[in-house]
Amino acid sequence: MNTLQLSLFSDDDVVVTPPALSPSPQPHLSNDIDSIGGFKQPADSRPITLHTRTDSHTVFYRIERTRRRTVGMLIDENGLRVRAGARVPIAEIERILHSRADWIIKHLRGMKDKPRLTLVPSLMIENGDVLNILGVATQIFWQERVPKFNSTDAKNWLYQAGTTRQIILRKVTPERQEQTMVDALTLILLAYLHQRAEQYAMQWQLNYRSIGLSNAKTLWGTCKSDGSLRLNWRLVFLDASLVDYVLAHELAHTVEMNHSRAFWAVVEKLCPDYKKRRELIKAYDLRNS
Repeated sequence: MNTLQLSLFSDDDVVVTPPALSPSPQPHLSNDIDSIGGFKQPADSRPITLHTRTDSHTVFYRIERTRRRTVGMLIDENGLRVRAGARVPIAEIERILHSRADWIIKHLRGMKDKPRLTLVPSLMIENGDVLNILGVATQIFWQERVPKFNSTDAKNWLYQAGTTRQIILRKVTPERQEQTMVDALTLILLAYLHQRAEQYAMQWQLNYRSIGLSNAKTLWGTCKSDGSLRLNWRLVFLDASLVDYVLAHELAHTVEMNHSRAFWAVVEKLCPDYKKRRELIKAYDLRNS
């Protein structure tokens, strides 16, 4: 059976409909947007000259053909991408780009100035080193002859008291150390996600099928129409409050399989300050992690 899948962040999350443009003076030509954004342009990028209220800029955009019926725009560290159905002509796409010129230029400039935070730290952890896990300082110990870190150990980590927690891992060769660390981190994240999802489900009468982890480079999470959730394993390096937002976002899709006002109302019910958390998580560079 085919299932519909929605993702965070999809272009529906970032598309903003700008206000209608008021009459403006005749613009003058300016240098192109590459001098503003500094984006690397793939070979299939297309140039277009956009006129704002004050000047004009030549920008580059890429077209991604999808099954969607509408045209969406996404601006990230790679520049401007347009997602459109296979039958939408270039002329219609460029008409929409011209109508949103001010919004496009504003956000391309903003992307240049926006700091990108490194997400994944070095996982070559020495004995006694401290690593932030879900926003909690955690001391890592490597010991001989201890059982392999398992899901019970992960659950126990959730209930450790104090400002600093600890995990004890079986000592391995340097070549296996990073993977051993990842295995432990994913168990901790899964334990946390299951705990929080059950709390959300009980409080708000939500139904979901399963929770798994992904290794995606562009998406924090996805939800299929059958209630299957997949969240990015790198969330383990973020504060728990940001993980809660991503989880709430995906759980909201079990009620509204879209990004309508009704969907965001569900997100707000689960996570009242979701707008603040959504902005905070956008500062992290998932693509290059």
